[in-house]
Amino acid sequence: MATALDIEQLAHFLSSCNATSRRHIGHCGQDEQEIKSTLRQKFSDLPFEKSMIIALENEQIVAAIGLDFDEDDQSAEVWGPFVQNEVTEVLLPEMWMMLCHQLPMPLKHPQFFINVENEVAIAFTKNVGAKMRGHHYILHKDRQNHKFKSTEEILQLDPANVEAFQNLHDLAFPGTYYNAQTILSRLNENQVVFCYCDNEGLKGYVYVEADAENGEGTIEYIAVDGRFRKQGIGRKLLLRGLDFLFTYNSITVISLTVQKNESGAIQLYRSAGFNIVHELVFMK
Repeated sequence: MATALDIEQLAHFLSSCNATSRRHIGHCGQDEQEIKSTLRQKFSDLPFEKSMIIALENEQIVAAIGLDFDEDDQSAEVWGPFVQNEVTEVLLPEMWMMLCHQLPMPLKHPQFFINVENEVAIAFTKNVGAKMRGHHYILHKDRQNHKFKSTEEILQLDPANVEAFQNLHDLAFPGTYYNAQTILSRLNENQVVFCYCDNEGLKGYVYVEADAENGEGTIEYIAVDGRFRKQGIGRKLLLRGLDFLFTYNSITVISLTVQKNESGAIQLYRSAGFNIVHELVFMK
């Protein structure tokens, strides 16, 4: 099992694997410092030593599998499998069994997010019983390609529009990971809801989160009232969210994940300057 002493070397190994489509895993990023920070601070509900297994050859990591474990439902986002080359893939079945065996509770719902070109990882997940659940794109937008375009109609959420925001969010995203009340409890100077409002009231919103320390910016939610779609409101909201995130000097790239069949959302993101950089399969 990996230990805290392995984190520096592990972050470098994972970053180098994710730089190549044939080794790329979607649950893990590519920036070495970001990976290191995640492993140290917020990787799993379980201790790090229970959540990550590595294989070493001549004191160098050649394979790794991690579990970002959620104790509430005993699910895990699987970081991996990562392998240096085809030779080391023979280690994966034994590593998986060892990793699952030492868990303090059963792993019921492992979830894999794998680049379509990563044939080794896809074959491994099929061998452990995972089934295909969907195809996704990862899109990126660079700060250097962004032009600030904030408009007067889009302002931060104010008390007068809280109820309309709650109604729209819970209608657009029922059963999602953050309900409207949770978002309201998270709001601060780095986590902001922007709303498109006019004399007819709130027509749409975007919720964004900035993590300046780790150089991460995310578009968590964006929704437009069904009565006012196809009026360019979604694009204006998206650009306002990007304007906010790119005011942080440490944030240079924004990433989004979208299902491959959501053509409308993909068209919206591409109109705002996002480019498709990876296609991934979701397996469970």
